[in-house]
Amino acid sequence: MISPRRLISALLCLAALSISSVTRASDDSAAAPEPYFYKGYDYGSQALYSPLWVFLNRGYDVLQDRAGSRSIFQQEYQHNGETVGKNLLDPFPAIAHRGYGRFFREEIFPLSYTKTSARWVPNYTLHLIGGGTTYTALTEWFRQHDVPAPRVFSAGTLLASAFLNETLENKGVVGYNTDAIADFFFFDIGGIILFSFDWPNELFSKTLIVADWSLQPSFTYPNFDLHNQGNYFSVKFPLPFYQRLRLFSYMGLGTLFGLSYQVDSQYSVSGGAGTMASRLVSTSLNNADNDVDFAKTAGLFVDRNNSLLASFQITNVQDYFLHFNLYPNVFATPQLGMWAVVDKSGHFIAGVSFAKTFGVGAGLGTLNH
Repeated sequence: MISPRRLISALLCLAALSISSVTRASDDSAAAPEPYFYKGYDYGSQALYSPLWVFLNRGYDVLQDRAGSRSIFQQEYQHNGETVGKNLLDPFPAIAHRGYGRFFREEIFPLSYTKTSARWVPNYTLHLIGGGTTYTALTEWFRQHDVPAPRVFSAGTLLASAFLNETLENKGVVGYNTDAIADFFFFDIGGIILFSFDWPNELFSKTLIVADWSLQPSFTYPNFDLHNQGNYFSVKFPLPFYQRLRLFSYMGLGTLFGLSYQVDSQYSVSGGAGTMASRLVSTSLNNADNDVDFAKTAGLFVDRNNSLLASFQITNVQDYFLHFNLYPNVFATPQLGMWAVVDKSGHFIAGVSFAKTFGVGAGLGTLNH
C-alpha cells in the first residue's frame, strides 16, 4: 500500500514536471490562440488589467480582514514568510501533525461542511478556478504585450502573489501551516496545470462565464495605506429557457448570489446578496487556523462584455459600509477610474485609478484603517 507521504511526494513531483512541460510546449507554439479571458479592452476592469494589478489585488487580498494595518510597509513579512517557506519546503511534518485524514477531508476534498472545517471552499473557488483563469488571462496579457515565454511569466506572477497572500494569512504562526500547503501545491499549482489545457478555458469562458472583477488598488494619503484592493470574480450561467437572464455569483472574500440581465449584445446589469468575510481571526499559533466572521452584503454591477464598468456594494461593517467603483473609460474620463468608500460614521476615502500606471491608483480621506 502506498503511504500518504509517498503519494504526496509523487503529486508534487508531477506538478513540477507538468508545469515545466506544459509551459514549454505552449510557449513553443507559433500561433497565438484567440484569448479566453483577457480581451485587451480599453474600458472597465480590463483597462486596468496587468501583472501588477493582479499582484496587488491577489497578494494583498487578506488586508481586507480589518485585523491590522493596511500599510504594505507594516506587515510582518520576514517571520511569516519564513514559516510559510519552511512548510512548503517540507510539508509532511505539518500534514502529519494535523492528520492526513483531517487534512484531505477539510482542505482538499469537499467532505467537511461546518464553518470551521470547510476550508476547501475558497481553495476551489479562488485558488483553483480563480487562479486558473488568472493564469490564462495573465498569459494572454504577456502574449499581447510581446513578452517572451508568457506562460512562465504568468505562472511566476501567480505563484509570487500566492506566496505573499499565504505570508499575510500566516498571522504570526511559528509552527505548522497546512493551509498554505493545500493552497499552494494542490490548488494554485493545480490551477496552473488544469488551465494549461483548452477544455477548462472553454468551459469557464463560454459555459460558466468567469471574469476577473477585482478592485482598483490605491495607495492613500497620508499613511500610504493600501485601500480598495481585493481579488474578485464574477460567474454567469445563461439560463437555457431565456438566454438574456443568467444565474450570477460574485466571489472573493465572500460570496454574493443573484441574477444577471443582458441588456443588449454588450451590456449587462447584475445584482446579488450574500455574506462578506468581515474579519479573519487566528485561533492558534501552532497552525494557521483562521475563523471567519461574516457580514451581510448586497451589490449591483454593470459590465460591458464582462469587463466591469461600475459597482455599488452595501456591507454591514463599520468601515467599508458603502463601497463604489467606477472603472476607466466608462464616461468622459479617459484612462481614469474612480472609487469611494464611506463608513457608518460618515468618514470616507476616495481615490482614482490610472490605466496607464498598470492599474495602480491614489486616494485620500478621513477613514482610518
